[in-house]
Amino acid sequence: MFSLLCFALYFSSCQKDESAATDDSHQLSFRDPQSFTYSANSVGVGDTVEITFDAGNGADCGLVMIQVGLDGEWVGGRPVVPDSGLATLLFVPDAPGQYAVRAKYTRTGKPSSCDFESTKWLVSPDSILVAQDTTTQDTTAADSCESSFTGEVITCDSTTREVKYTFVSSEDLNHLKIKGGLTNGVQGDPVVTVTGADLDVEIKIPGHSTNRLITLTGDAVACDTITITIMWTSTNTGQVITGDWSASGGDDDLEVAELECQ
Repeated sequence: MFSLLCFALYFSSCQKDESAATDDSHQLSFRDPQSFTYSANSVGVGDTVEITFDAGNGADCGLVMIQVGLDGEWVGGRPVVPDSGLATLLFVPDAPGQYAVRAKYTRTGKPSSCDFESTKWLVSPDSILVAQDTTTQDTTAADSCESSFTGEVITCDSTTREVKYTFVSSEDLNHLKIKGGLTNGVQGDPVVTVTGADLDVEIKIPGHSTNRLITLTGDAVACDTITITIMWTSTNTGQVITGDWSASGGDDDLEVAELECQ
């Protein structure tokens, strides 16, 4: 009877030990140690990348140092105590390039109470690519300018006329309108060339005159320079060769007075 009782107790104990081992195996989360992960592998200047180094499960009796390198120059934060073997570094690149990443684990605990050995510098097989990405920047904050609209005479000989208007907006415009006229004596339609924006050009002849009314419409990007060059031939011998011109569509309505030959 005593022997049977001992056997029953032994069998019960074995069952408990096996159950505990099974429970522990479910609770532990096994990972590949000494590995790197990034929140993003390809970013722009000024973006934040979270770099995570896994020193191994339970490696919390030491310090981890993570560094980022470009052209042989390494920078990084202070050594940190890993949390269950994981350590992170927030990296914000200030220049484009291909950045390397490395990390090392230094044991600070006693060998008798710490099973994790110190490592040398371990280099990640994956780099972080940083591009000069202007799309991630606030162009409104980066660009600061004042609205302006100017005009000048480029050529004014006996028959050939050429003027240039320059427009800059301090804000993005969805309904820009620039319009003005050329004085009488215009021969045929003038040649209008626009740079800095995609504007529609409309040329009209008011009534039965020899004048021209020119209207340009479209969008404008804040602080971009838009130039409008107009060339034509004329029989007009007077000094005044254009009428007043205006630019509207934003907070400021700007005007340029008539231009004269000098």
